[in-house]
Amino acid sequence: MKKIILFLFISAIIFSCKRDEPMPDISSGLVAYFPFDGSAIDSVNNLSGTIHEVTATENRRGVRETAMHFSRYNFSYIEFPNHFNYSFPNNIFTINCWVKVDDTDEVNSILSKRGYTGPFEYSLDSHFNNSFFNFDNWVSSGSGSVYGIDPLKSSVQIHLNEWHMITYIADGTWLTVYSDANPIFEADLHNSGLSFSDTDVPLQFGVGGGWGVNYFFNGSIDDVSFYNRPLNQTQLKYIYRK
Repeated sequence: MKKIILFLFISAIIFSCKRDEPMPDISSGLVAYFPFDGSAIDSVNNLSGTIHEVTATENRRGVRETAMHFSRYNFSYIEFPNHFNYSFPNNIFTINCWVKVDDTDEVNSILSKRGYTGPFEYSLDSHFNNSFFNFDNWVSSGSGSVYGIDPLKSSVQIHLNEWHMITYIADGTWLTVYSDANPIFEADLHNSGLSFSDTDVPLQFGVGGGWGVNYFFNGSIDDVSFYNRPLNQTQLKYIYRK
């Protein structure tokens, strides 16, 4: 009888250990976080953004005023002042965001860091194909891409009126994309000798594009995070389930 009790006790401990797996590290390397809980705050760098015709809305869990809705027709956007944590001159980063797209009638841009006519860094938008997002990226002059060759390969399909988590990861060799923590098996190779620059242009949400154009977002954006390191799939799955 004692042996049976001991066996059951040890089994319970083993089972408990399997359930209590360590939480993946999603804190180190976090250099910016925009919760968009009805306001425009970067809670890591303690910066406030300027809101232009953006309204608070429900998040993916249906909680009111905990995400931000952008209207293309009102030229909505949020602008944060330049900060070095928004640039990635070593070509390594993770950018993660939740989006809900209202339509694909025109190009949508989730976020960008570039000037209207330069200098340039990046723009997460759908200008190659209205039904897919790509992470457009440039050297500061806009004369070439740091990762990939146009049209870029690492694209993620847009699903209307649904919340989805989009993640772009650059590890110094490849630019890859995940949808809802699942990898999409297309990637863009780093172009040797080319790097992002730390320019003085602001970071904008809800507007982006290349030279001489502004594409506005029509939909909702929430929980945007920047890391100065590539996250792995285990970490992404944890963030997705949070």
